[in-house]
Amino acid sequence: MKAGVFLFLAIFLTVYGGLNYAIYRKAILVLPSGHPALLAVLVCLVLAPLLAEFLKAARLFSLAVPIGWVGYTWMGFAFLFFAFSILLDLFQLSLGAAGRLLGVGGFAALLSPLFSVLATAGLALAATAYGFVSARQINVEWVRIPTAKLDRMSGPFRIVQISDLHLDILSQETRVRRLVETIQSIRPDVVVSTGDLVDMGPDRLAGFADLFRELNPRFGKFAVTGNHEAYVGHGKSYAVAERAGFRMLSYQGASANGVVHFVGVDDPAVSNRLFMDGPAERAALKGSPDGAFTVLLKHQPQVDRASVPWFDLQLSGHTHGGQIFPFNWLTRLVYPARTGLSRVGPETWLYLSRGTGTWGPPIRFLAPPEVTRPHRKQRMNAKGNAGFVIGINLS
Repeated sequence: MKAGVFLFLAIFLTVYGGLNYAIYRKAILVLPSGHPALLAVLVCLVLAPLLAEFLKAARLFSLAVPIGWVGYTWMGFAFLFFAFSILLDLFQLSLGAAGRLLGVGGFAALLSPLFSVLATAGLALAATAYGFVSARQINVEWVRIPTAKLDRMSGPFRIVQISDLHLDILSQETRVRRLVETIQSIRPDVVVSTGDLVDMGPDRLAGFADLFRELNPRFGKFAVTGNHEAYVGHGKSYAVAERAGFRMLSYQGASANGVVHFVGVDDPAVSNRLFMDGPAERAALKGSPDGAFTVLLKHQPQVDRASVPWFDLQLSGHTHGGQIFPFNWLTRLVYPARTGLSRVGPETWLYLSRGTGTWGPPIRFLAPPEVTRPHRKQRMNAKGNAGFVIGINLS
């Protein structure tokens, strides 16, 4: 455990520290003086997230919250500054090359270090502000999955999926209350959580859990673990989920109404069964009733091809849709599944959620959270049900 912590710290300080050093090198091109002061400030900002986590573990929440807001917001800004800096550098290189090739001058202002720093900072600041607001919006849409297995039902069956909510010291009661009210307005038959519901134990999350307990869908609430439940601790994370009224599915199944069946599997970080997850998953799926529409709840969007014949729909999260562009390019390298709905078998689907909350920086840039609502062209008649309606990803 200690070796893992030291490895994480080494990687974090190397990567994130290096990113901030690149910002420092960019900034000193236009600063007449004060380099040591700037460097000291950047060092404090690099260490702020780690300090916030340490204070949280020590239950010094009054200090952890403000330091966390500053440290994690700067982290988002720093990522965006670095990304825009690369784009501006490429723009300046292209502009300079074009000017030399065509013998055209007059680009001096656009090629100056001052323009590069100010433009980069302005773009990063605007993107951070946009991302902060975007992360707190509730965007609603419907996803409809045709299936003959539900023809015997008189109307659509609504599932609301939340994923990667990451309840923590920076979570706000007003936002969680809006989330619960939005879910209630959809009138779901089932609510599911596909992992990373919490980022700390029940001592600070009881109020949030009680808000979720107000949700009483007709056929219950089900949840599975994500990797962050492993970091929090199995017992602590279960305590929050169960207080919130979720039934935890750990390689278990549960029938909602005799027609729709849910099966949940643990995240490998919780189960520590990296080489057993496939067989254990298939064993749990094979216990589903014959003819039932089977929904697999699985935190990471990895599809076990040997399991595909045993389920109809897999609901996953974990990637956050990248959360901050261009990290979606990186997540696609690790998890090839595209965000949203995709077909993984002749009559089998995967829905990959962009997630409900945020982790680390409290912003979302070009990866907004989602809430579902009916689209007129997708409404189904009350009789002769022709599909499966999923309310997915509440923000």
